Amino acid sequence: MSSFKSSSPILAKAYDTALLDLDGVVYIGEDAVPGVIGALNQAHDEFGMTLTCVTNNASRSPQRVAQHLRELGLAVTAEDVVTSAQAGAAELAKLIPQGSNVFVLGSKDLAREVELVGLVPSHDVSQTYDAMIQGYWPDMPFRVLEFAASVLRTGVPWVATNMDMTIPTPTGVAPGNGTMVTALGKTVNRTPNVVAGKPETPLMQQSIDRTNATRPLVIGDRLDTDIHGANNVGIDSLLVLSGVTTIEDILQVPIELRPTYLAWDASAVLTAQSGTETSGHVTTCGGWKVSNGDLLGQGDGLDAVAAIAVAHWNSDISIEMGLEALSGIGLEVR
Repeated sequence: MSSFKSSSPILAKAYDTALLDLDGVVYIGEDAVPGVIGALNQAHDEFGMTLTCVTNNASRSPQRVAQHLRELGLAVTAEDVVTSAQAGAAELAKLIPQGSNVFVLGSKDLAREVELVGLVPSHDVSQTYDAMIQGYWPDMPFRVLEFAASVLRTGVPWVATNMDMTIPTPTGVAPGNGTMVTALGKTVNRTPNVVAGKPETPLMQQSIDRTNATRPLVIGDRLDTDIHGANNVGIDSLLVLSGVTTIEDILQVPIELRPTYLAWDASAVLTAQSGTETSGHVTTCGGWKVSNGDLLGQGDGLDAVAAIAVAHWNSDISIEMGLEALSGIGLEVR
């Protein structure tokens, strides 16, 4: 894909289901991204858009996630939440018999999802195990990591809920589940048998199947999970800049991680989207034009980003020139 989609009507009219990432999209830490909650509720109430929350975070149950979202004002229930813990447990149940013992390197909520698929979860280091599942656990002790390594050395199936290397927090990015999965993998010289979360397909496909969506739109803040995950299952995506992705990241992104649409935040579901057009070596978007390496025009700065990005993808402008041009109109590019 060398350009963003040419144009779209209001996204909430064009798509029947929003597959919403949460961290960095709906909230950061405990607080909502300003303006997003009301817009999403309006998308549902006015246009009938289904709101399905799809999160790689495996540390909290759907009930706890939904409660947090309702406290923020989003009109959803636990049935509207699909987590990588659920997807991971479902994948694990395909690999081992019912009643098998599973070492849970993660939260009590992850253990509960394992139990719900007919397996026996435990943290007990005196047991032997038939498999291991690993999810984000902010209070993970190193002694438990040591035992986890001994479990993995036996060769039992290993499911990782996700491979997120970072997570957004109010104070900046922090290490994600992928850092611990990678550390264990290097320790025991193996990789997980299955990764359930985005960008792999299990979590995304489970979300689509649950909602019976015919025109789903992934809304996410991460290129490597949300957008890549959408592309892996062949559906459209909206990248929002309220989380971890920077403008520089967009210019550098390889083709398999490129989004369909671009927005400052998820309130963009209520707006029509400008698209890019390329003629020869001139790329336009909204009121902006990139020609002969120059950015010309005025209007929404995000349209300028889209024009610069596509021009760079088409090899009509270097990253350095593009970033300098965008900085020149007052955008923070890194």
